[in-house]
Amino acid sequence: MAGSRSGLKRVGIVQPILSNYSLPVFLELAHSCDVDLFFSPSPKDSGFGEVALPETPNVRYFQLQTLELCGGWLGMFQRGLLAYIFRERPDALLLSANLRDLSFWGSVLCGRFLGIPVYAHGHGPFKKKRISLAYRWATQTLLRLVTSYICYAPAVRQSFIHYRFDDRKLTVADNSVVNPLFVGRLRKGSNLQLLLRVVTRLRENNGLPLVLHVIGAGAEAARLREEVRDRAWVILHGEIYDAKKIRAVSLDCFLGCYPGNAGLSVVHMMSLSLPVVTHNGLHAHGPEASFIRDGFGGILYDHADADQSLYQAIRSLAVNLTKVAQMRQNAFATYQNLAHPSLAERLWAIIGDGAEQPRARVCEKGTSSAELSSTVHTGAGLP
Repeated sequence: MAGSRSGLKRVGIVQPILSNYSLPVFLELAHSCDVDLFFSPSPKDSGFGEVALPETPNVRYFQLQTLELCGGWLGMFQRGLLAYIFRERPDALLLSANLRDLSFWGSVLCGRFLGIPVYAHGHGPFKKKRISLAYRWATQTLLRLVTSYICYAPAVRQSFIHYRFDDRKLTVADNSVVNPLFVGRLRKGSNLQLLLRVVTRLRENNGLPLVLHVIGAGAEAARLREEVRDRAWVILHGEIYDAKKIRAVSLDCFLGCYPGNAGLSVVHMMSLSLPVVTHNGLHAHGPEASFIRDGFGGILYDHADADQSLYQAIRSLAVNLTKVAQMRQNAFATYQNLAHPSLAERLWAIIGDGAEQPRARVCEKGTSSAELSSTVHTGAGLP
């Protein structure tokens, strides 16, 4: 038996994949506790990019294989996760909530059985227009089992209340992660074709010399490059994760637009003092879109009349720089309210109260802290 590596509380954090914009949150969280970070490789052409894992004294990385049952129809699970929980018994678990993930349910039940505080973190029913009896039963069961369900945004908590779930275990940690500004992962849901049509119309019909900057990568990147090959006014930057380079690109822009279903891109754009333009079908977005106040720090165009409404929204800002200046200030003020305290600090304020003392660490064989902290473990190495 051995204690926590640094004498701090030890938190096991489980993510489906690890991205360049979520990793800094967990590294900041490691200032307050030891972190064991579990994740699976991101699918090819997903647009999440390669993630460099810095050596940090009290962070261990575990890369696990995600197995899908019947092509995902019966769910999926991350191999080796439950063995870790039983063997090492962390002081708390922070799990990405996925009701179709069998290892998520297994981790929740293991934590309950072993007396480990378990925190689920997710969107809840935010995107659902209606819920089934099976979903209601699963969510009610989850809320009974976990220590707390951490909502991505106040709108997520409100969605639980809307569907009449017990709100006593609901907490909120606004998803204020900041790194890259990107139009989004270049996938079908990003709806960049709409933005291209609208900017083309503004250039040809209104004579506005707009230049469209696109930051991002993904499955649709090759098709987009081919589509804009003869449009010199479209600049494809590819994936960028260097904050200074992103800032440099943003200085040439007067707004940020996500014409599809947005998520963290909303907060990224606000962090760069850019008014955010996206559609008003809020339940199709991630909860981050709920931070936009229409006409204050951004514009919500009409999803039902997308081409005309987005055209009017962008044109209204392009011809009114005074309005843009005010909305830029408002967008950044909204971001500051989200970012202070940071997401890591909000998470720790919730998780830090969950266990009073670090648990004894149980290992099958002794390994030095120095060896563990600089190692990326794989699922094959976990029984």
